[in-house]
Amino acid sequence: MPKKTNTKINGSNYFRVTATIGKNANGSPMRKQFYGSSKKEAEAKRDEYMLSINKGLSPNFDKALFKYVFKAWFDNVLTPSISLSSRNRYEMDYRLRIKDCLLSEMKLVDIKSIHMQAYYNDLLKAYTVNTVRLTHKLLRSFFIYCIKTDLIIKSPMIAVELPKDKPVSDTNKPISDDDIKRLLHAANENIENFIFVFAIFSGLRLGEILSLTHGDLDFVNNTIHVNKSVKYLNVDGKWQAVLSHTKTLSSIREVPILNAIQRLLQAHIKHEKEKHLKLGVPFTSESILFSSYSGTYREASNVRKMLIRLCDRVGIERTTFHSLRHTFCTILAKQDVPLKTASVLMGHGDIGITAKIYTHVDSYELKRGIEKLSVYFE
Repeated sequence: MPKKTNTKINGSNYFRVTATIGKNANGSPMRKQFYGSSKKEAEAKRDEYMLSINKGLSPNFDKALFKYVFKAWFDNVLTPSISLSSRNRYEMDYRLRIKDCLLSEMKLVDIKSIHMQAYYNDLLKAYTVNTVRLTHKLLRSFFIYCIKTDLIIKSPMIAVELPKDKPVSDTNKPISDDDIKRLLHAANENIENFIFVFAIFSGLRLGEILSLTHGDLDFVNNTIHVNKSVKYLNVDGKWQAVLSHTKTLSSIREVPILNAIQRLLQAHIKHEKEKHLKLGVPFTSESILFSSYSGTYREASNVRKMLIRLCDRVGIERTTFHSLRHTFCTILAKQDVPLKTASVLMGHGDIGITAKIYTHVDSYELKRGIEKLSVYFE
């Protein structure tokens, strides 16, 4: 017996049922039609839809495609609430790993944990574990938004197994006292190398150092005023230096200038004044403390490369710029500077970060103490 139908679309027969799904802004009833190959199938679709509506989902939840909702969220919700540097990072994440991914053409309500797992597994073929985790962080925020706006009931992230991080060696370990002396010697021979000595004995982040102006140095109180950071970013298609606030509110701080580096600091300032004179650029309190050859902000990547070349030249193990900041904190720990004081000088928002470095130093001292017992075997 043929199935009973009541409508024809493009030459095919269907059964259509209609349901009132709510009211619009004018108070008029909103109706939605459901189609099936039989009355039973059409009613089943209606009942499933109404069940979702009764659970609080938006009336148009079944039409929301991932690619459209994500782009709207990214442009109108996420982007206005984050810094320019974060925006650049997330835009790259979106363009390379999300825009045309396998989720793109799917309806939000159809995306399940199995789809997310397949997506992450596919990403791992081309990207590192850390990159996949950063993408996950972005998508997790998006699906939380979808729940809040009644587009889905629960996040498809719930049953996803993220890839495990592979153990890596600590690349930010402090440099030795001998290596510090070699960098000091290098700065005495060529004042261009002073930036690395400045980092070791101030503890500032690279972005903080590169954003400093001569006006940030207070020689009356002998302090450095840290209140900003700089980073080169792509802004409207142009690569340029962008000043921003410090990493956290705790990062705004006054760091005393070590008296022992005053001579080198003054030699560096003299060098900067001579550079400005050659460039024909006025030297003011707004002039950049560690400027490029053209008197502009230096790019962090160039400074890092310069450090690697210097390490090779003076015969010390290659290190990172952040290791110089780590070295500063380690020196404070070895000199019994209180943890709270060190945390303030470092500009850490969480004292626990400073404590980890202090604990590492304590562990080193304990081992050194135990080794003293070896005299009984001599």
